[in-house]
Amino acid sequence: MISLKNFTFSYGSSDEPRLSRVNLDISAGEFVLVCGATGSGKSTLLRALVGLVPHFTGGIASGKRTIDGQDFSTAMPHETAHLIGYVNQQPEGAFVADTVLEELAFALEQLGVPRDQMIERVDAALAATGLTELRNRKLVELSGGQQQRVAIAAALSAGQKILILDEPTSALDPTSAHELLEFIHELCRTQNLTAIIAEHRIERLIDLVDSVIIVNNDATVSHGKPAEQLAKFAFVPPLIELAQELRWQPIEMNIESATKRFAAEFKNQPRKIAHLELGKVLLSAKDVVVDYANLRAVDHVSFEARAGEVIAVMGENGSGKTSLLWALQGQNPSLDEIAMVPQQAADLLFLSSLSDELSDSDEVARAKPTSTASLLEQFTSRLDPAIHPRDLSSGQQLALVLAMQLVKNAPVVLLDEPTRGLDYATKKQVASVIRDLAAAGKCIIFASHDVEFVAQTADRVIQLEAGRVIADEPVEQALGWHSDNALASQIAQISKLPGVIALQQVVGNE
Repeated sequence: MISLKNFTFSYGSSDEPRLSRVNLDISAGEFVLVCGATGSGKSTLLRALVGLVPHFTGGIASGKRTIDGQDFSTAMPHETAHLIGYVNQQPEGAFVADTVLEELAFALEQLGVPRDQMIERVDAALAATGLTELRNRKLVELSGGQQQRVAIAAALSAGQKILILDEPTSALDPTSAHELLEFIHELCRTQNLTAIIAEHRIERLIDLVDSVIIVNNDATVSHGKPAEQLAKFAFVPPLIELAQELRWQPIEMNIESATKRFAAEFKNQPRKIAHLELGKVLLSAKDVVVDYANLRAVDHVSFEARAGEVIAVMGENGSGKTSLLWALQGQNPSLDEIAMVPQQAADLLFLSSLSDELSDSDEVARAKPTSTASLLEQFTSRLDPAIHPRDLSSGQQLALVLAMQLVKNAPVVLLDEPTRGLDYATKKQVASVIRDLAAAGKCIIFASHDVEFVAQTADRVIQLEAGRVIADEPVEQALGWHSDNALASQIAQISKLPGVIALQQVVGNE
């Protein structure tokens, strides 16, 4: 259905290739996962398949791109729009209409779809992505996760043969992500749709995909069966990492088979998670209320956060997580008291080079020169200081803004979806930094859908539903295994042991 032959791409004649002699053949109806380290070139590969590289990115490309048997090597993206649907990492920046309904209808109008078919397709896409009740809502009123679902629904409604998605579940809660990926998988099976998805949260779709593409840091690309590709891959979810640590051959690719094997082979005593002794109250929220016109986003939320405490705020898309964080920040907007990293990290990037952003960050924080740069190196590989911040990947932008906020040394740190676009290795580094901040007496509150990150980072989980607190409990309880817990971590599901939610509790230091 779609292939690249000897495809090479670089941003300039003197630059190292971002993709080097890539050869891919993807069949009709295939469900493909694209993975790799943060900044390795996954998004570049997807854009090459769509045709945005090099036509909209600049740079030099060579090689052949074939779609459904036709050579489209030099075609512009609009020439293949009837064949390929594409959703980028930041879909909200690509919206062209005011409401959900208008956004979904736009692509169909451009493709000349008859009105009766258009209505039928839009209704089906809304139902499939859980947006039926939001069909007449303005896009600017939606949460980040809801906006992402709108972008995916718009791509699905157009009915192309190939669907290419860049981090489609990064802003979705676990239930919504599972439903969406199951739906795409079903389309591949029943409608012969070809789906190619770049995703860092491999655990969400590893048991659904037919093959895995790995984009390596040296610009090479490999393609093969999931078990073969992930057996030695470094950036894997706890399920695969557990198999690697316990030297399972072959590795287990789904929770059910891993659970049986773990029960038969694990004989050690699991360890408890070590929590810090908490200090004084650094943040107190009392009856916090946030209203948007007739919508109550946060409904009388109260809690205290202490020095040395890491709190995760979880809940479905639209439950009020982001609104709560901004309300907390608004209660004390002093830069010296609260550091805030927003969901869209790029909102805090406004200078023309990375070096300018780093220098300005040191100056604003009254920190020693290169302090921000040193923090950034903990999260990502060395970057070209001359690069424009907007040319960084979403994960690299997040890493930069994290460094810019953490260098302020504020006692309270608020993070909105801090792992969006980050690989597992970088998530571990972010988790380590957060735990170090807590050990230094800081209080960290972060909103997240990333269950596995919460499991290795948080002490406590506050769950929101329709703006209200429905649970406030220790992380071991919130993410622990019981039959109806949608937030149970992978290790909790596999081990079924009380209080066991993270990999470090069952492997290493035996």
